Amino acid sequence: MGGRAGGLCIADAGVTLPHGISVTVGGYCPQVMHGEALAVVYPEFTRCTYAHAVKQFATMGRILDLVLDDESADVAAAKSCEVLDELLKRVGMWLSPEGLGVSQDEVELIGDHSQVLPDYRNNPRVTTWDDINELLIKNHRR
Repeated sequence: MGGRAGGLCIADAGVTLPHGISVTVGGYCPQVMHGEALAVVYPEFTRCTYAHAVKQFATMGRILDLVLDDESADVAAAKSCEVLDELLKRVGMWLSPEGLGVSQDEVELIGDHSQVLPDYRNNPRVTTWDDINELLIKNHRR
């Protein structure tokens, strides 16, 4: 039931940039699980997107860190990036493509093909090919 419910949610609401990149990672690097690929993408994704969806990122930040309840939406959204980083570190998901056995050449192929799926168009900040490649390159080694 959980898989079907998740699929229905995705079909109804759509997904954003990290999902499309993660699907592409899985296509080129089958050793990388979808959740791992999402964990790789999210740190830089949040930084390039939060200013374009302040309310949503502030909500995420406040859910993950109650201290942000006392901050303005702009501050909470900006700090949500660091809060998510800390969560990924605490749960053992502070991952990099390099650490998952993804070569620099594969990273470039992934960047080149991450706009095949329309997921990036649902993102609050519509990214370009250059944006996606920069995001992936920044994440290659942690």
